[in-house]
Amino acid sequence: MWKNIDIKTSKRVVRYACIVFSVGCVIIGYGMRVFNVLCIAMVTFLFHNILYAFENIKTRIWFLIMHITIFTFLISRPFISMLRGEAWWERTSQKPENIVFSITAIMISMFMMYIGAVIAEHVLSTKKTIEKEGKKQFRDNLQAVSMVVFYITMVFFLIQEGEKLLFMHGKTYVEFYSGFQSKLPGGFLSIASLMRYSLCIFLATFPNKRRTFIALALYEISAIPQLLIGVRNPIILNSLFIFLYYFLRDSIGDEKKWIGKIEKLLLMIGIPFGVVFMSVFAYIRSGLKIAQLNIFKLFIDFFYGQGVTFDVLGIVYGHRLNLPMRDWRNYTFGGMIDYIVHGRIGQALWGTEALPSNNCWANGRLSNNLSHNFAYLYMEEDYLKGRGYGSSYLLENYIDFGYIGVIVFSLILGILLIYMLQRIGKNTLVDTIVLVSLTTIFFIPRAEATGWLTFIVTAQFWICIIACYMAAYICKNVSIFQKLLSYLKLYPRE
Repeated sequence: MWKNIDIKTSKRVVRYACIVFSVGCVIIGYGMRVFNVLCIAMVTFLFHNILYAFENIKTRIWFLIMHITIFTFLISRPFISMLRGEAWWERTSQKPENIVFSITAIMISMFMMYIGAVIAEHVLSTKKTIEKEGKKQFRDNLQAVSMVVFYITMVFFLIQEGEKLLFMHGKTYVEFYSGFQSKLPGGFLSIASLMRYSLCIFLATFPNKRRTFIALALYEISAIPQLLIGVRNPIILNSLFIFLYYFLRDSIGDEKKWIGKIEKLLLMIGIPFGVVFMSVFAYIRSGLKIAQLNIFKLFIDFFYGQGVTFDVLGIVYGHRLNLPMRDWRNYTFGGMIDYIVHGRIGQALWGTEALPSNNCWANGRLSNNLSHNFAYLYMEEDYLKGRGYGSSYLLENYIDFGYIGVIVFSLILGILLIYMLQRIGKNTLVDTIVLVSLTTIFFIPRAEATGWLTFIVTAQFWICIIACYMAAYICKNVSIFQKLLSYLKLYPRE
């Protein structure tokens, strides 16, 4: 007992020491404008939050992953540059205040996420509920229906991705972004878009390990066409989602072990291999030759390359006043606004035009997408050829609402990263929303602030929900459909 107490106490002492040390570095760094000291402060507080996550990894795993992506996209480049002895704050010829903003925004965000996590655990903690028999019957029918829908929509999705591969024949990665327009019917693409939603409905019913493995294996394979095109994000996000779902099932007390020896071995081999592969892939995509196959260098190069978003923070901050001004411009909720204003609702009510998916003048000037707006402003010609800078939730929060926006958004994010995990298993619809969010939420350090939540206002998501739920209700109450599902062995096995 005393040993456990000592261990817990020691961990907290180390964490609190990190906070004190980080605050000291902040005071010295800001006071003397020593950017390396500020970088140390940033890394130290990141380390504090990671230690906090590991104190109770089962309930804080999503909080941990978010900080890993924050390190990857926002902190890795200045940290690696500092270790190399480089004057990293001079690299992009930015004004000192731009660098100060980047570090300040990251520090505030990590601190507020920590506060949010503490609030979620001590104020919003929830108790597990026992599932009633009637709900179990409905869930079993929902699982069968959503599984069928998933496999059907997956076929449509793979055809959609295959079209992109055919377009890429003899073309470059940049040409794809500037020139690709799907020739498939709109209805076909709408069905394909239901794949991710039907998968999450299916997973929210907690299927057995065999069924889950087959579905998630297909989900991983579905990202390969994008990888062949040159887009790495989908396969990274898909892999991360699969790991987190397995971890989730392992942590909620399923009788079957979800992360056993085989899964742990795959993780130990897969993570370093994946990092090295992505680094090599970046060289190939850029047309560069690898001078020497140094695994350690490739590992470092991966994180250094991904950390470019730190530079983007400062660059966009320096040009923020030149961004296009419009009534009701908002980047934080830009995806939702554009879907409503330029979607079918907006076209019918206000006579607006649909926004294309590629780089173009309309996205560059009229959309509420910061990555499009800034890239068009900063490098119009290259942007129209398919290049871009990306975005970050920190930039969007700040441009829209100042530091108050960064504080409030990060606080809510910290709460959600803990609370969403606590809610799992209580309501299938809520679980579905959480799982869909989980597919993209960890990308926000270099993407749209609420891009992971935009689906909540889309017709496709709610059509998929209503169709699956209605079909499950009919199957639950009509014996002939029950017999059919039973004959096809679509019901979950006990």
